[in-house]
Amino acid sequence: MFSTGFKYFLGVTVVSIAALIMSLFVLDQLAIAGVAISMLITVTALLAGIATATHDGQTTTSTPDSSGELATQSIWPLVSGVGVVLLALGLVTSSIVFFAGLIVLLGALVEWMVQSWSERASKDTNYNALARKRLLNPIEFPILAALGLGVVIYSFSRIMLTVNKTTGASLFIIFGALVLVGGVLFAIKPNMKRSIGVAICVLGALGIVAGGVASAVSGEREELVEAAAEGHFTHAECGPEASKYFDKLAEGTLSLRSSVSAIVVYQDGELIANIQGLVKPQKTLTIGRSIPTNIVFRNATEGEFRLVAHLGDKVADESTDGETHKNETCTQLVAPGAEQSLTLKISKPSSAKNAYYLYIAGAEDKKIELVVP
Repeated sequence: MFSTGFKYFLGVTVVSIAALIMSLFVLDQLAIAGVAISMLITVTALLAGIATATHDGQTTTSTPDSSGELATQSIWPLVSGVGVVLLALGLVTSSIVFFAGLIVLLGALVEWMVQSWSERASKDTNYNALARKRLLNPIEFPILAALGLGVVIYSFSRIMLTVNKTTGASLFIIFGALVLVGGVLFAIKPNMKRSIGVAICVLGALGIVAGGVASAVSGEREELVEAAAEGHFTHAECGPEASKYFDKLAEGTLSLRSSVSAIVVYQDGELIANIQGLVKPQKTLTIGRSIPTNIVFRNATEGEFRLVAHLGDKVADESTDGETHKNETCTQLVAPGAEQSLTLKISKPSSAKNAYYLYIAGAEDKKIELVVP
């Protein structure tokens, strides 16, 4: 029978070994930390051996030990084994698997240690079980609730990414109605058997999880796969014509106007910049290098127009096997009287090679020069 001191020192040793392995992935310079953790492992392992040899300094008696009768079956050795396996797999596969194994192992060791302590609290098994619940339930319940809710939310998101828009809206209505009915049922039947309430919740959660697994296997709906492959919402389309995706639900007003460097106005066929502190409109705009600069574009002309920022030479696109494209960013099409914001961050100074300017799509002669010191 292992002594209490041995269990504590063994636990510290195992945690220290896990910390040493984890530091191999986290720390760039392992010299000082590695030596410190290694010394801690050596000391705690030595103390664990001494505690075993001396039986925590206690002398054995012939009094029969009834603690074995109070011991209960435990699943935590099995969970600890799973954590060790995940640690080993994480070393050769992924750091996510490694950290998941570390969390499982630490949680199992804590549960195992508290269970062993509670079984020695008294000779009454009911009191021992109550002591364990008082210590761990305030920690276990929030964690389990968060994990369960996360699984349900993730499963529901897989379902919504698989079904079409109309079916998705119907599912929202149905699930919301079911939750409302369940809440009303629990409220008007406070004396309902606990097993019935648990069964309703478990069956509902299992149904959503099963639907999420099935949806994940079948994959996302076709339009989302196409959007991800073509990058509908990841790149700006800066031509004068309306874009099916980039210009969808174009903004027309701005709620945030802080840190605006200039207001660029397209009016009467001219593109001008109104800069704070200067009375006259400007045709040149100076912006700081490597600093995010906010510009407001206001369309004061009939017709929809977009402001385009030319940011230098063409650049290669890795997603298209090195094919070059214009290095530009732009606003959506702006309706008459509406406005949008454009944020620029230019890392290289302007020069004959790096020419930066703003212009109106479809009217390239309407320009404002950008000067980057």
